[in-house]
Amino acid sequence: MTEVALNVVSSAVSTTEAEPLELAMDMEQARRDLLLILLAEDDAATLLLKQCLSQLNNGPDISEIVSDKTVNAIIVQAANFVQPNLGQTVQYLLDNPADRSSLRNLHFLPSFLIEVAHLFISMTRHRRAFSEYRLELGQAAQTLQRLRQQMIATNVRLVAFVAHKHKTTTLSFDDLLQEGVIGLIKAIDRFDPYRGYRFSTYAVPWIKQAISRLIVKQEKIVRLPVSLAEKASGVFEAMRSAYMQTERWPSVEQLKTLCDLSEDEIKIIRSYYQATHSLDEESDEGLELMSRMKQQQFALPLDELIGRNLGQYLDQVVGTLPEKEATILNMRFGLKNHTEMTLQAIAEQLQVSRERVRQIQNEALKKLKNQFGFELMLFLEHNDSY
Repeated sequence: MTEVALNVVSSAVSTTEAEPLELAMDMEQARRDLLLILLAEDDAATLLLKQCLSQLNNGPDISEIVSDKTVNAIIVQAANFVQPNLGQTVQYLLDNPADRSSLRNLHFLPSFLIEVAHLFISMTRHRRAFSEYRLELGQAAQTLQRLRQQMIATNVRLVAFVAHKHKTTTLSFDDLLQEGVIGLIKAIDRFDPYRGYRFSTYAVPWIKQAISRLIVKQEKIVRLPVSLAEKASGVFEAMRSAYMQTERWPSVEQLKTLCDLSEDEIKIIRSYYQATHSLDEESDEGLELMSRMKQQQFALPLDELIGRNLGQYLDQVVGTLPEKEATILNMRFGLKNHTEMTLQAIAEQLQVSRERVRQIQNEALKKLKNQFGFELMLFLEHNDSY
C-alpha cells in the first residue's frame, strides 16, 4: 500500500469525526457497556467465563484476553486464594455466580468481548426468551466494532510514519505497514484514555515492537529466535566500539564480558549475521554460484542416463538416412564411435569438395528435423534453443 492509498483509507473516515482522544473515550465507553450487558445475563456471563477458560487452556497469554495491571489483586480478592492464577479464578467464578461483580473492573479486550457477544447471539438464535437481550447485545457489539474500526482507520498514518523509519532492503514497505497495523490494533484494544496519556504516545511502542519483530523474523534466510535476536544489537555495538578503539575485532571472551551473554549465544549471533548469497547470483566470470559448486569429475546419474538414451535414439534416427548422408553425420558429430571431424577432413576422406560435404550435411539435418524434430526436443533442456 502506497502513501496515496493511505490517504484514501484515512479519507474514508468522516471529516466530522471526533478527535483521537474523544474517539478513544467513546470506544472505551462502548467496551464497558458491552461488558456490563454480558454480565447482566447469567447465561451470557457464564459463556464469557467459559470462553475465557477455554482460551487459557489452549495456551494464549493472559494479555490476549484481558489487559489490566490490577488483575492479580482482583483475582485474589474474588477467588480468596493465597496464590491463584486466572484459570483457577475463572473456574471459581463459574461455580460462584454471586462473586462475579469483580469482573466489571477487568479490562477485557474489545475483540474478545465482540467474539463472545456474537457467539451468544448465535447460540440463542432460536430462543424467544432472549430476543430483546439479543437485540441489545448485538447493537452494543456493533457500536464497539464500528468505533474500533474507526479508531484503526484514523491512526493508519501513524503506522506509516513508524514503518517509513524502519525500511529495510529485504522487506517491502507494504509488509512493514501490515505488521505495524497489527501492533496498532493491539494498542487500540489495550488503551485506557482515562489514564491521561496521548494515544500516539501509547501506540508507537506497540507499532515499533510489531515491526521490529517482523524484521528479526524475516530479515535473514535462517530465522533466529526473537529473544536472542533482540540481544544482537548489543553484541554488534560492542564489536563496533571495540574495533574503533583497538582496530581489531574483539574475541568471544571479550564479548562475554562486554555483553553479559554466554559463549554459545555470542557464537550463534555472530554466525547468524554472516553474509548470505543466492545460489543464482552471478560471479565476475558470469557463472552462477550453483554452476561453480557443481561437481564436474563424475557424470550425474540423470545426465548419464539421458545421454545414453539420446545416443541410442540418434543411432536409430541417423540409420534411416541414405548411407552417404548417415556417414557424413556420424563423422561430423562423432556418432557410432567416430571422432568429430571438420568439413575439410571429411571432404578429403570422401574425396569430394568441402562445400559438397556441407550441402549433404545440411540436407540430412533438414530431413531429421522434419521427421524427428518433435521427439528430439524432449532431450533439450528448458534453456536450450532449437
